[in-house]
Formats: sequence, structure tokens, C-alpha cells
Amino acid sequence: RVAEHLEGFKTHALESPPPILLVDGMWVKIAYPTGECRLDAQGRRRAVKRKQKRVVLSALGVWPDGHWEIVHWKVAEGERADTWKAFFGELYLKGVTEATTDLVVSDGANGLESALDYHLYGVAHQRCIFHKIKQPADHLVFGALAGQAAEGDAQATRTAKRRRKTAILVDASKVYEGTSEAAIREQADVFRETWHGREPQAVANFCLDFDKTLAYLSIAFPEPFRGLIRTTNLLERFHKEMRRKQRDIGMFQSEQGCETLWYLLSRRETAKQRAMLQSRL
Repeated sequence: RVAEHLEGFKTHALESPPPILLVDGMWVKIAYPTGECRLDAQGRRRAVKRKQKRVVLSALGVWPDGHWEIVHWKVAEGERADTWKAFFGELYLKGVTEATTDLVVSDGANGLESALDYHLYGVAHQRCIFHKIKQPADHLVFGALAGQAAEGDAQATRTAKRRRKTAILVDASKVYEGTSEAAIREQADVFRETWHGREPQAVANFCLDFDKTLAYLSIAFPEPFRGLIRTTNLLERFHKEMRRKQRDIGMFQSEQGCETLWYLLSRRETAKQRAMLQSRL
């Protein structure tokens, strides 16, 4: 029965396609038959399976009333242009088109841009600001560390590096505290002036594609829920719950098992959302 509901959910058109779409991929472990067989302790023939990594591409829709739902997913071999294109092709058949979609939010996954241009050409693309804020930490060179006690003092060096990392991430987060594009750009200039001399690589990376983190400002969306459409955090939370389930399971024994759990968990989250909406009325 679950398999029938799952198939219907993945193929039937959406009654009300969401104007905002959050997309991301999550890696999972699935066992696939190798074509070989073995005898178990009772002498029965068993198919030999081998663990392989797959990515589940997911789309979460957000509506103007603030509610959200997982609207589609697809098991793929990787986050490539062709797999994303197939993913958005299936979404297109469900009714998610250029006419229904105002904004797509992602973390900048490889191959996503070309897939969006193919299926959702002209739709605004928002880069997740949470991922943008974290990026400077991956490009620190720790030049001219302040507070280092003495050359060769390893503990003091670690402490200074930790403080610098914290400081630059705090300043990066302040950039997006403004509610207007002018205020955000002004704070971005302050960030650049403050850190360029000490961490030029981190600043250069932060400024790369900076305009794409401001796409949400051009979308007409209720102010109380604007914070939901500038990051992929809602989808990350769903993935976090899926990772917890996967740790309990260890490894999915088939793609069908993986998709069944994805469906059941997404339906549970949808039920929670509907209950919250009812409580507001």
C-alpha cells in the first residue's frame, strides 16, 4: 500500500505548485545486488549485495502562508548537470514550471545552474546565505595573527586561529542583518574593509557571486516568512532527520526502501505543518 501511495505521490501533478523551491542533495548508502549468490548458514542461496553511495536530490516547496512540504525527490548517482536536469524534468511534469516558480534556493551545487536554465529559465536563483556565511572559514590563511604569544607557541597559535575564525564568521553573519539591499551592501563593504588586509582569500571567496545571495529581496513574499526563502535551512532540517534515521538503519537494503522512508518521513512532516496551520486559524 505504501508503495502505491509513493508512486502516486511522485507522479501526480501538484494541485498548487509552490512559488518558492528549496533544492539540495543528501548522500546515502544503499546496498545493490552484484549478480552473485552465496549460501547462508542454512544452505539457502542469497544474493550478494555491495554498498554504494547515492545522492537523494530533494525539493521542498514554500508557500506564502508559511507552510512547507517536500514535493519531490530522486535517487541519483551524483550531483551533476544531467542528474539535476532529470530531477527538474520530473518536477516540471508535476506542474513546477517557469510560470509557477518565483525563486529557487540552493547551496550552489555543481551542475545545478545549467539544469535550471534548461527547465526553469528566467526564474531567480538564490544562493543560501547560511552557506555563504560559512565559506570564509574554509579560506583562512591566518596572516599576521594577533594575540599569538610567541613564535613556536602551538597553544597560543591555536587559540589565535580559533578567535580569528570566530570573529570573521560573526562579521560575515552581520552582513545579512539588514532588511534592505542597500543596508546589506553597506555592511558587506564594512566586512571587506575590515578583513581584506588580513584574510584576502576569505574575503574574495565571500564576495564571489555575492549578488546571488540577494535574489530573495526581489521576490514579493510576506515579510514574516522572508527568512524561510533565503537559506536551505528548512531542507537541511529534514535531511538531518533523515540522517538520524539512516544511522539507526545503518544502510538501506534497496532504493525502494530508501524512497519508502523518504516518503513516510515527508508525509509526517506535512502532517505537522498542516496541524500548525490549523492551530493558527
